[in-house]
Amino acid sequence: MATRRHVQNLGGLNAGNEEDGCSIEQFNQMHPPTFDGRGDPTLAEDWIQDIEEILCVLNCTDRQKVLYSAFKLTGEAKRWWISERTIREADGRGVVSWLHFKQIFYDRFFPRSIRDARAKDFVDLVHGTMTVHQYAARYIELSRFALYLIPDEEKKTRKFEEGLNNHIYERVVALQIQNFSELVDKATIVERGLKRGVEL
Repeated sequence: MATRRHVQNLGGLNAGNEEDGCSIEQFNQMHPPTFDGRGDPTLAEDWIQDIEEILCVLNCTDRQKVLYSAFKLTGEAKRWWISERTIREADGRGVVSWLHFKQIFYDRFFPRSIRDARAKDFVDLVHGTMTVHQYAARYIELSRFALYLIPDEEKKTRKFEEGLNNHIYERVVALQIQNFSELVDKATIVERGLKRGVEL
C-alpha cells in the first residue's frame, strides 16, 4: 500500500509537463535494476551506470533521476538512503542533485579506497598466464577505474601492448598498431600461431 502511494507520488512529478523529463511509468517500463547494497562494491558502480543509461535515454530531470533511482534501492541501500534523506531534511538541505546523489552513493557503497585499489590492479595488470582474450576482458574491466591513465586510444593501446607476454609483444610491437581492437585481434592471431607451433 505504501509503495503504491509512493509510486503515485513519483508519477505525479511531471504531470502536465510532458516535455520535461519522464514519468515513473516510462522509467519502470525500462526494467531498471534494484540495488540492495550487498556484495562486491563494483556492483554499485554497475547499478549506477545501468540506471544512468535509462535516465539519459528517457531524458529525466535531475530531480527525477534522484527520486526514481532512490525508488529502486532495497534492503541496506534503502535504509542508508532513508537515513541520508532524513538528515538532509532535518538540516534544511532537502533537495539532492543527481551529481551529489552519485557522490554520496559511491562514498557509501564504492568507497575511494576500493576504487584506488582497482586502479592499482589496472596499473599492475599484465598478460601473465591468461589468454589474450581473457587479458583484454580484464583490461577493459579494470580500465574504468584508471581512465586518467589511458585518456585516448593510443595510450589505451600502448598500455595493453606493454602488458603482453614477451613472445606476443615481440611480434606485434613492430606493427605499430594504434587501435586497441586491432591490437587485440593481431595479438590473438599471434597467440594462435604460437600455440599451433607448440602443438606441431
